[in-house]
Amino acid sequence: MIVRMFRWWQDLMLGIRLAVSGGRAGWGRLALTAIGVGLGVTVLLAATSVGNMLQARDDRGYARSISNGDPNQARQTPVAGVDPVYAAQRTDQFAGRDITGYIVQKTGPNAPLAPGVDRLPDPGEMVLSPALAEMLNAPGGDLLRPRYTERAIGAVGPEGLTGPHELFFYVGVSDVADQHEAVRVYRFGVPSVPTKLTGLLWLLIVLGAAALLVPVVVFVASSARLAAAARDRRLAALRLVGADGDQVRRIAAGEAFVGALTGLLVGVVLFLIGRSLVPNLTVPALRGGIFSADISPNWILATLIVVAVPLLAVAVATFSLRRVIIEPLGVVRRAHNQRRRLWWRLVPPVLGIGLLATQGGRLRNELTAGSELPVAAGIVLLLAAVPLVLPWIVERVVARLAGGSPAWQLAIRRLQLDSGTPARVVGGVAVVLTGAIALQAMFIPATTEYAPAVGEPKMYVSMPSADLRTAFSLEDKLRKVPGAGQIDAGAFAEVRNGDGGLLGMYIANCDDLRRSAAITSCSDGDVFAVDPPPGANPVAPTAGQRVTLESYAGGSTTNVAQWTVPAITGKVRRQQHGQATEGSVLYATPAALAGVSLPIDVEATVQLSASDDVVVQHVRNALVPYGWRATAFAGTAIVSGTFWLIGEVLTIGSVITLLLAAASLLVVALEQIRERRRALAVLTANGVKRSVLARSLLWQSAVPIAVAVVVAMVIGLTLTGLLLYVSGQPLVLDWPAMALFVGTAVVAVLASTGCTLPSLWRAASVEGLRDE
Repeated sequence: MIVRMFRWWQDLMLGIRLAVSGGRAGWGRLALTAIGVGLGVTVLLAATSVGNMLQARDDRGYARSISNGDPNQARQTPVAGVDPVYAAQRTDQFAGRDITGYIVQKTGPNAPLAPGVDRLPDPGEMVLSPALAEMLNAPGGDLLRPRYTERAIGAVGPEGLTGPHELFFYVGVSDVADQHEAVRVYRFGVPSVPTKLTGLLWLLIVLGAAALLVPVVVFVASSARLAAAARDRRLAALRLVGADGDQVRRIAAGEAFVGALTGLLVGVVLFLIGRSLVPNLTVPALRGGIFSADISPNWILATLIVVAVPLLAVAVATFSLRRVIIEPLGVVRRAHNQRRRLWWRLVPPVLGIGLLATQGGRLRNELTAGSELPVAAGIVLLLAAVPLVLPWIVERVVARLAGGSPAWQLAIRRLQLDSGTPARVVGGVAVVLTGAIALQAMFIPATTEYAPAVGEPKMYVSMPSADLRTAFSLEDKLRKVPGAGQIDAGAFAEVRNGDGGLLGMYIANCDDLRRSAAITSCSDGDVFAVDPPPGANPVAPTAGQRVTLESYAGGSTTNVAQWTVPAITGKVRRQQHGQATEGSVLYATPAALAGVSLPIDVEATVQLSASDDVVVQHVRNALVPYGWRATAFAGTAIVSGTFWLIGEVLTIGSVITLLLAAASLLVVALEQIRERRRALAVLTANGVKRSVLARSLLWQSAVPIAVAVVVAMVIGLTLTGLLLYVSGQPLVLDWPAMALFVGTAVVAVLASTGCTLPSLWRAASVEGLRDE
């Protein structure tokens, strides 16, 4: 036993020595293998870092948060020796980037500190993140500076930011306690709340992860088989000196192990380099950017990668010898005597279809227990089926092709002799295309549910006030904004009737009321009761009824004033649903509340002729005279935060996978030219033009990618239909998007092939006839 293990060890070491001592050609082969494997390892390490990265960002976000909006959480337990801070969140936007922060009002010298801040600002002061300070001081910040005129007293440190480029602020204000969304804060930070995923969102995550990672595994496996022909010739020479078949396989495993180990080292180095460069990226998909320290691979998954990549390379190298007879006098490939078998290649897709078919409607709403594993396994099996069935289909297709131009004949003959290598080259791209087809189809119902369109471009302005005149002064200022369209302004108040019911009342002039309801006659002083929706009980107070006007500020509810409802002019039916009119049971004109000091929320809607950011900024700047009480929201869609995050992560992953696909295609194509340089030189010496060889090279890529597109479309649409069946969603396909994906895949393959033409010119030279 010990002797046998020693012989195995010697065989493995011989393979290792062959890999590292093959001269310039051997080092070139090892370098290409290491680059191919290393690129895959880099992406895998980055993928294992996503969980830790998101967790670190969430932890810092929760650490600075306040219990905003929840009355139960807003009443924090007092802390001895701490003077509470009244705080309210504010959002802004500039140049397509979100700006968030808090307005704060200290009540004493012992105020709690927010993470990353030495002290909270007093009124007239502010603390800005470095990115926001840079944006304000930049030449393009002219439209942003009017909103941030306070004196900067410091910068928010990294521990108080989710990313290095986050736009965040703390501004000191003297009247935060009077605002109804204010929170009395004794300490910053709230417990993290785990995100509850619906079935559709979970499907997007699993499908996206599989669509991004399965191609990486395919590319790593393809890189492990680089220079297979040269390896087989070396193994044949070893057979000539007495090595048996088992020894040959162990030697091949040793060679593959060296390439995989070198690729691991290259992948780690590339990962560390990329990790150090990520904080410099400011693309919108990264939002506030990513700190280098956040990109930390999960150690369990990283260990699995370190172990799995060499094992995969060894398994691929050994398995690839099954159709090769390595004899002492050469290499005989059994391509013509034994065609590829289909039955075992159909096992994964059949199993995948069966697993998904048994889960119909299980993920319609909530995530159903027991469905995760079958659905995830079904997705992976169907994606893995693409590189398995593709070589068999390419072999059958090229076997039936003949005739044509010299370039076509050279290409087809080459494919007929070895169709497996070109199929493996485009197999990873086909998997990417399959996943992209399924993902875009799943995003259609997800977008409808989690990012519904809300109509034409508008801006919504809101501001608490105790004076009705504020509503109309705000409307006048907004009308002076250049480029602004129709403006509807009014006020919303909360009243409590004698039964204890809390009701809404909308106050506006007659012109604005006519746009909200079917009102034919209106004069200042009128009050209208709104008909309730069908099936609802009428709750509007009656004429002469005494009601209480209430205010919610600083985490508590107070009674402000009493009001007697005047005579009801008439009943109306609401026609336009807006932020203020929704839920209102009374419409009143300003004179009906003359002399009453009441808490109101001023609401205004600004119609935009187009999504013009300049107009949006002017609208925001028109609110500056009202201080930090006024808030504005612009947009045509309300997007779920979880859905947005999933979409952005998948977008980044798709770009990385596409770049990996292009790089892997280039590496494999360059190695193919290296292996065939002798044959290319012979063809050139016999009078074949280089242009013919170039067209032949393009045809050798075009035929497999055409077959790969068809296979990816069939399996991708099958996967799409099954996933929509599992999630209970209707089948809707975006054919233009699918055409774009197909075009991108074809261009990536042909562009990678085109990049190898300079190498082809050098190889197709009579110099290639020389031998060492």
